[in-house]
Amino acid sequence: MKLDMCTYIGQSAGGCDQHAVIGRSYCLEHLPLIYKMGSAITRKKDLRTAASVWDLESEFNAAVEELVAEGYDFAEPVWAQEEDPYYA
Repeated sequence: MKLDMCTYIGQSAGGCDQHAVIGRSYCLEHLPLIYKMGSAITRKKDLRTAASVWDLESEFNAAVEELVAEGYDFAEPVWAQEEDPYYA
C-alpha cells in the first residue's frame, strides 16, 4: 500500500483504492465521513443558541426573585378578572 492512498476501510474488505488528498490520509469521498466537515460550525451555533437560552433563563429567574422579594404571590390567579357585562 502506498502512502498516498486512501486509508479508509469502511464496509469493503479491501478498503479504498483511490488517491488521498494531499496532506490527509483519505480521498475526497471519505474525507467528509471521517472529519465530518462542517460539524464544528454546527456545534458553535448550538453553543451560541444554548448561551442565549441560558441568558434568558437567568433574566427570567432574576425577575421572579425580584417579584418574590416585592411580595408577589404566584398562587393568586393573575388572569381572573370580573366579567365585563359588555362581553357577557
